[in-house]
Amino acid sequence: MIRSVPIPAACQLSTRQMDADFADAYEALVPASPLTATEIYRAISRQTPGWVEGLMRARNQVAQLFGLKNLGTMAAVPPGEAVPGKRMGLFEVVSSSPNELVLQDDDKHLIVQLSVLKQTHDGTHDKLTLSTVVHIHNTLGRVYMAFVGPAHKVIAPAVLRRAPQAVATSLRQSRP
Repeated sequence: MIRSVPIPAACQLSTRQMDADFADAYEALVPASPLTATEIYRAISRQTPGWVEGLMRARNQVAQLFGLKNLGTMAAVPPGEAVPGKRMGLFEVVSSSPNELVLQDDDKHLIVQLSVLKQTHDGTHDKLTLSTVVHIHNTLGRVYMAFVGPAHKVIAPAVLRRAPQAVATSLRQSRP
């Protein structure tokens, strides 16, 4: 079950939401595992719904008409470590720890930050919270978010809905 929740105090973005133009968080329970937040993000990205990938391709085509970046797609997360300052699919890595991955994209119209926070829950499940904070730079950013904000409220839960299966699949694949 996916629930809309406040951005957790343990999340690095919790203080960034105070002056944000857009902020939300969604939570899911996933199987308890030794997977890091980065590994979970990578697993979820590999299972992004096809319709979300289609929306990202459409977004990229329209955004380029306005001089904005082509971000690629959610599933295009390369293997390897999450290194601050380097791109990891759609976003640049801000920080990475075993329990939290913080990513961002800063373009001329806005800056979006994303946190994937893994917290111990009950021994059989971990709590996974996907938090997003957006700061708009200009009118183009406000127009952009008028379309993307409502879409995000459908896309983020849809992507997170696949998290339990993505974690379970990663665990099976990592066993010898």
